[in-house]
Amino acid sequence: MQETISNPHILDPDQVLQDVEVELKSGLSQEQAAQRLEQFGENALKSGEKVSVLQILIHNANNLIVYLLMLAAGVSFFMDEPVEGFAIIVAILIAVLSGFFTEYKAQKSIESLQKLTQNIAKVRRDGRVVEIDSSQVVVGDILFIEEGDLITADARIVQSTNFATIESALTGESEAVDKDPGTLEDEDTSLGDRKNMVFTGTAATRGNAYAVVTGTGMNTEIGKIRDLIEDDERERTPLEEQLDRLGKTLVIFSVFVAAAIVILGIANGQDAYTIIKISIVLAISSIPEALPAVSTITLAIGMGTMARHNALVKSLPAVETLGSTTVICTDKTGTLTENQMTVKSIYLSSNNTMYEVEGEGYEPVGRILKEEEPLDDIPQDLASLIRAGVLSSNASLNKEGEEYHVVGDPTEGGIVVLGEKIGITRREMEKEGYKRLEEIPFNSADKYMVTAYEQEDGERTLFIKGAPDVLCSMVQDRPENAANWENAHDRLAGEGMRVLAMGQIHPYKGDDSPEAIQKAVQDGIEILGFVGIMDPPRADVKEAITAAQHPGIRVIMITGDHPATAQIIAESIGMENIEKVITGREMDQMNDEELAEKIRDVSIFARVSPENKLQIVRALKMDHQITAMTGDGVNDAPALNTADIGIAMGIRGTEVAKDASDMILVDDQFSTIVDAVREGRIIFDNIQKFVYFLFSGNVVEILAILIATVARLPVPITALQILWLNLVVDVFPALSLAWERGDQRIMERKPRDPQDSIIDRPFLMKILGIGSLISLGALAVFVFAMSQDYSLKTSQTMAFSTMAFGQLFHLFNVRSVEPIWNLKMTLHNPYLLVAEFTSTLLMLAVIYLPFFNSVMSTTALNLNQWGYVLAGSFIPMLLVQLRRIGHKGREEVISE
Repeated sequence: MQETISNPHILDPDQVLQDVEVELKSGLSQEQAAQRLEQFGENALKSGEKVSVLQILIHNANNLIVYLLMLAAGVSFFMDEPVEGFAIIVAILIAVLSGFFTEYKAQKSIESLQKLTQNIAKVRRDGRVVEIDSSQVVVGDILFIEEGDLITADARIVQSTNFATIESALTGESEAVDKDPGTLEDEDTSLGDRKNMVFTGTAATRGNAYAVVTGTGMNTEIGKIRDLIEDDERERTPLEEQLDRLGKTLVIFSVFVAAAIVILGIANGQDAYTIIKISIVLAISSIPEALPAVSTITLAIGMGTMARHNALVKSLPAVETLGSTTVICTDKTGTLTENQMTVKSIYLSSNNTMYEVEGEGYEPVGRILKEEEPLDDIPQDLASLIRAGVLSSNASLNKEGEEYHVVGDPTEGGIVVLGEKIGITRREMEKEGYKRLEEIPFNSADKYMVTAYEQEDGERTLFIKGAPDVLCSMVQDRPENAANWENAHDRLAGEGMRVLAMGQIHPYKGDDSPEAIQKAVQDGIEILGFVGIMDPPRADVKEAITAAQHPGIRVIMITGDHPATAQIIAESIGMENIEKVITGREMDQMNDEELAEKIRDVSIFARVSPENKLQIVRALKMDHQITAMTGDGVNDAPALNTADIGIAMGIRGTEVAKDASDMILVDDQFSTIVDAVREGRIIFDNIQKFVYFLFSGNVVEILAILIATVARLPVPITALQILWLNLVVDVFPALSLAWERGDQRIMERKPRDPQDSIIDRPFLMKILGIGSLISLGALAVFVFAMSQDYSLKTSQTMAFSTMAFGQLFHLFNVRSVEPIWNLKMTLHNPYLLVAEFTSTLLMLAVIYLPFFNSVMSTTALNLNQWGYVLAGSFIPMLLVQLRRIGHKGREEVISE
């Protein structure tokens, strides 16, 4: 007995049954099933590796700045400075634990969202059909599948009755696929064309079938896709790359600063021990100790904001990466469209008139329009057409809570919903005396379905629906309106609709046998008209795509549908570059380099496979794009995993897709993606703001000590005061920047080049400029204090205070380019005012409380001394504001 059967679709059913050693009528025995379960394992996909608490902790500790802080703490203890050492350890704990608790909470949220419910399978064991947990299904089991059942293993159909399945989760196709036991000849037949097979994760929409299991677990088609996910290695996000480069730069910079001060000190004849200690202070001051904590908390705040907007982000760096997105690759079915077949147009043959139908999806709300005017009364001929469609359908419309869903074939569901909109339902017709006598189910050979009904007066009617070309050919003697039928069909098909014809034979004089009904249909029917059915775009999609494309984010549609259908949908939702379409077959002939060249001018990819989706994402990466991939099906999972940001649908999405993604749209709203991109851009701006703020403060300390050393002045600030500034005074203002709302025009900017550094040359010059101003202000106060014969402790306290309040004033320069007296701008972030107040209180505490005086080497200042401190700290901020006012004035003159 084999673990799986290769190419069962080209084997006849008897051969498959023989290969798996089972009888159709009896099925496996319990003993055989138990033996195979033990030999081959459960019918379950390999789950992703769960991240442990320890792994989360190590991930947050594995940070270059944390390593630098640990080194600095070790040196402090070695130099007999335990207070400094313990202070640095506190910084490490803040940085690591804040990130740990945030990621741990996110992990728990995802685990809660992705709990799998148990699926039940009906199998024939020991001659009886029994229900078992799907994980216990083994190769050789005989599945019994009925309408509405979820299929839990790959299986070869051996018997079927009017059987069809929906395979959109696997192939991307939204229409039901007719299934039968026939044998196929081509070994390479695509999954969507294997009409004698059923697959894990798909669902039965009508009829029933017996199928013998040929593959379970990782040996199913879904399992093969899961392997693609496992085999692909995820690349680091832009933010991770940026912070890694920033950390390495800090290492080089801190070493350079320490070496420079040692060389300068020795050259000036200063004591070696003193000069080494000063160099360590400078090295410590070059490290923004709060950076890991503040960056993590900023991302966590962004994660919380997105969650409130129904976007659940699974990792912190992914939050920022969204802001760098340059391309959104989106599946069509269920993402851009509702995945709900809807009748949009009706052609009535009797008067050669086209009607439009309002409403979207399965909600039975909407009017019928003629020439854009709603009908007050439904004409009898139109009602007859809709009645024929409803009575020749088996689907039903159900309501759960506020949501409507269809049980059965989605195309029939669209017709049933049309009937509901005008009050024609199968239930009401049966109450009025319509009794179904016989049914000839739809099959791919005849391409039509017939139902026979008898009314209370004894009259019988045949209702027929099917392919227009087939039904129209059954009309006796080519009628004069045949040209009208052709024109109507072409018009509806040209608008991307699936066209069904409705017909009838009334009264029907034959008997109720299928043979008599078939003969009557072949002898001639009456064409009532056509309905045009389409899977409509989601209501929010057009606006969302416009909002994405406006700043230059490309939207690419990836679908399993026909190219013409994809183009029509793309045009209706406002996509750009839709003149060309590349199919999966064409992609199979290209390598990644060739596709990377062509993909710049193409926004639609049709008839694609999971491997094609991977190829698209790889090609975009070769073109240095930051790609977000949306999807809901199993077939989307490899591309979701490979893309920079994988976005799964929370409602329609399969568990495999959710597991492979970085973000889950809880409400399935495409517009949520645009909101997430906006939030990602705000987050990057806020990260830049607090990097600007923290590094400006570090420059202040470095320059002050460096200039004082060169000038052979005493050190204006102690090592512990530097740590106080970096860990206490700066942290709260920096954190307050995480709540900035961002520029109102942020979505008008082009996507940021992912290769751009967080700190580029203009940004660095800005940091050096304001850092120099505050540093010079603090040095001026320090030198003045020394000249007034104040003690070294008092002079250092004044310099220390000038640096602290200079940075607090500087916060208003950092957060916005607007003037600081713009009250509305200030009050929209109340956290900033709280942070300023808190930092001010802490500074007053460290200056006036005796405990801090002894630990921090500070002393109380009088009002006169405070006047010099406030002047030295306020003037740098004032100079920046005056420069901005002048610059803005020049811009306004130019714009006028």
